[in-house]
Amino acid sequence: MCYKDEVQRKNTEKLQRKFDEDNTPGFIQKYFINIESKAGAINYYIAIKDLLVWLMENKTINRNNIAEITPDDFYNVESEDVTMYLKQKEQSGMSPTTLETRKNIFSSFWKYLARTKVCPVKENIIADVSYKGISSSNNLIKKLPTETQLKNMEEKIMKKNDEFVRIRNLIILRVLKGTGLRESELAGLNINDLYLDEEMPYIKIIGKGTYREIEARMVYLTGDAASAIKEWLEYRNGLENIVDESAVFVNKKGNRLSEYNIQSIFKNYGDGMSCHMIRHWYATVMANTGNLAFAQQQLGHSSLNTTVNNYANGVYGMKDVLANM
Repeated sequence: MCYKDEVQRKNTEKLQRKFDEDNTPGFIQKYFINIESKAGAINYYIAIKDLLVWLMENKTINRNNIAEITPDDFYNVESEDVTMYLKQKEQSGMSPTTLETRKNIFSSFWKYLARTKVCPVKENIIADVSYKGISSSNNLIKKLPTETQLKNMEEKIMKKNDEFVRIRNLIILRVLKGTGLRESELAGLNINDLYLDEEMPYIKIIGKGTYREIEARMVYLTGDAASAIKEWLEYRNGLENIVDESAVFVNKKGNRLSEYNIQSIFKNYGDGMSCHMIRHWYATVMANTGNLAFAQQQLGHSSLNTTVNNYANGVYGMKDVLANM
């Protein structure tokens, strides 16, 4: 079983445990069947559950817990209720990006309710939600790591006495800067996904929302990223305790490095910087080349607008980074 299949299996089990813990009604559970990414399904459930709890607390749904909710309860929910929920979440500090994501999740859920025959909902009320949120373009600029942050993280890793951890973590940082990979993509990287001897070295990535090798995309490597992977493979070949022979990056026990392990690297050395911020930085650099189609390919975005809208604004203040890349 490949890494991504194993993650899917574990997340499917985790989602079912959440259903069991809440005794979630079957008509709500059915909504999640067609969400292919079970990690995504878990996030959807957390968001929908939070809204349902809020609706119960505010007596829009007159029930004590999720287990008691019936299809008829959704008849009383109006767009104004969801607008108020989003505004309260904004006031409590939830980011504009998260609020927009939740609004989209609720829209998808209400479309499902309108389609199902057991529910009296006839239309997607989220289409009438008046909450527009705050433009997140300025937030994206703030999320870009600065040159100082990148250097500080590298220096912190360099001070690590453990040779294995020091070498691996430095190389991971270099690879992320030169590819813009997601945590899950880096964790799932296999030896047979590497094409380092090509004229333009690249790696094959089975990315977000993709579960078949035929749908894998090619991510071309910067010169430094290609060199970093070669250096790591040479070091890795000298390790005696490799358990997962297919995995590119492993932990000290020889098992595949997990997404949680990668997040921990940034937690320990990043001073608030995350793997996704590196992705923002890389995407901004790619967008600045002017070849947006290439940027889309590299990042695995299904829509060119995603690349332009989410990242292009971040060019502001990044001239030094671009000049020294």
